Amino acid sequence: MAQVPWWRGNLPAEMSGFIGHESEVRRLLRLLPEAPLITVIGAGGVGKSRIAVKAAEECRDSYSGGAWLVELSGEHNGDLLAHTVAAALGLCEQSARSQIEVLVEFLADKELLLLLDACEHLLPACRGLAADILAAAPGVRIVATSRQALELPQETLLFVEPFEVPEPGAVTPDANDALRFLLDRAGTAVPALEVGEAELAAAGRICRRLDGIPLALELAAERLRTFSMEQLADQLEARFGALYPEYPDGALLARHQTLQTVIGWSHELCGDEERLLWARLSVFAGNFDVEAVTWVCGDRHLADVRDLLAGLVEKSLLVPVPGGYRQLDPIRDYGRERLARLGDEERLTRRHRYHYLDLARRADADWYGPRQEEWAERLNFSITNLRLALDSDSPSTSLSVELAGTLWVLWFCLGRMREGRHYMRRAIDSAPITDPGLPRLLWADGCVAIAQGELELGRCRVEAALSAALDWGDYAAAGHAQLRLARRSLFAGLTDEVESAVELTREYFRKADVVTVGEPIALVTLAMAATWRGEFAKVVSVLEEVQRLCDARGELWVRACGDYVLSIAQLGLGRLAAATVAARQSLDVKWRLRDTAGVALALDQLAVIAAVEGDGHRTARLQGSGVRLWKTFGLRGFGSKGLSEPRTVAERTARQLLGDDAYDAIFAEGYDDDLDSAMAYALG
Repeated sequence: MAQVPWWRGNLPAEMSGFIGHESEVRRLLRLLPEAPLITVIGAGGVGKSRIAVKAAEECRDSYSGGAWLVELSGEHNGDLLAHTVAAALGLCEQSARSQIEVLVEFLADKELLLLLDACEHLLPACRGLAADILAAAPGVRIVATSRQALELPQETLLFVEPFEVPEPGAVTPDANDALRFLLDRAGTAVPALEVGEAELAAAGRICRRLDGIPLALELAAERLRTFSMEQLADQLEARFGALYPEYPDGALLARHQTLQTVIGWSHELCGDEERLLWARLSVFAGNFDVEAVTWVCGDRHLADVRDLLAGLVEKSLLVPVPGGYRQLDPIRDYGRERLARLGDEERLTRRHRYHYLDLARRADADWYGPRQEEWAERLNFSITNLRLALDSDSPSTSLSVELAGTLWVLWFCLGRMREGRHYMRRAIDSAPITDPGLPRLLWADGCVAIAQGELELGRCRVEAALSAALDWGDYAAAGHAQLRLARRSLFAGLTDEVESAVELTREYFRKADVVTVGEPIALVTLAMAATWRGEFAKVVSVLEEVQRLCDARGELWVRACGDYVLSIAQLGLGRLAAATVAARQSLDVKWRLRDTAGVALALDQLAVIAAVEGDGHRTARLQGSGVRLWKTFGLRGFGSKGLSEPRTVAERTARQLLGDDAYDAIFAEGYDDDLDSAMAYALG
């Protein structure tokens, strides 16, 4: 399967071995064109998520906005549901408006498929968000998976039952989904497995004992590494008969009891260390990696975490994902019960929080260096557990205060501004004034507030941060606070105040004797102020220092910001070739880091350069691609006169060169182009 571009959706890689429930997939596909909300409903372990994702794979190309999966099983805070959905869609968080308002506005003119997976524990939040989206976005189709209905008037329910089990004596696999599924999973577990009539008969007994529940069948198939098919069937019958003597004839058990029994049997068949790790893994939410497991769960009782993880994967008790693992809900729930019995929840939860604080600290310390792409990926991969670490403790604790502030890279640089404001404001409102992490928290919140256009609130925050930092003698925090005051002056149009503020910023950093990304950011701020005053030669000089600092550290993000400003200055000096090189360098990095706002600005700049060069065709096509990007990712807040006026002048120039009809046609070509091709054109 060809890789789907990240801007067209985020469905997992194409499923291999999708067996059974084909009729439910077909029915879902028939319902989608007319039903705005379909809830795939059923008990745990019956395959609701697989059905939804498989249907989305098959119809993704019918939606110009793609198909997007939002996994909710690890989420605990319904207040952040809109943030979770927005992040899955790649929606840029810029304005200070509510996330629901921005999300609904973004979706209003889209045609896309939205999958909300595992809604049952966030029902009120899912119900409210779905209602808001459906009321404003007629082109959006929502597929929810849940154990309960959302109970909305537009909702269509698609009930999913376990596989129909074969009748005694029926041994034709092709005629029965449960048999097909079990034999497929058995073949994966034991590739050399021979299946004759006796094995088929035993497989039928297994399917009946397990009520055709897909997850139960998958777990049972793993036992074939140890038992023959007939031995496995005998073991299951003996087990169920012993546990439930009121069913001496082996009548089907309630589905929940069946699944729990099979999970319990899988637990008993694990080694002691595997059982212990299984219980401890329940403290994680969503995706987690080997490093996190080693740090949180490892001790003298667990000799080799990697081998134990591999063993749990082999037993279908852990799902591998790119970069790590995740647990299915029924497996995690069982592990959580075991951890509670062990009395170890509090200790493991505390270790979980400290690990993710350590991760945030390392990302912050290492951000000013060559590993920015890696850290961006790791922070985004870990977002569900970072939320859990923030939500599992009081916001007034020193850990919560430090974590909320230390994650400023995630909130600001990686575009999760509104979510960051939620956690930072909560901590600010609760933190004691004596907390040493408060200055960082205040300047981080002020940084995001200023970026969102709340200049007065941002000023108050960073002034408070500056005062507290100086009282503590924390000159690094004072430098960051002063830097945000400089940026506040810039965005308020007070460019004459910027230079003195930047000088004071650099003085504080020198007193702190720290190497920080704040220094090149300060210089880019100074260069932006000079650009707005038309002092282009000074801009080039300042940005040469930015390049020197960033290149020495292997830093990309600030360097790309500086390259964008450098392109404007070089264009002002009439150096069109140099302006093009700088804009392309900025575009290349911003595209790799998925900084969609930075990509849009760089595209706009390249279009302006093309207009100055008299290339109306290139201007129109680049502007079409730029507008497509702005609309695709809901970009707002960059429409100030200083940034929008060159775009307007470039369009007017291109229309004069081409004529309105030709401009509109070429603009449409750029708008309709896929973004990968648009980037290749812009960089070529």
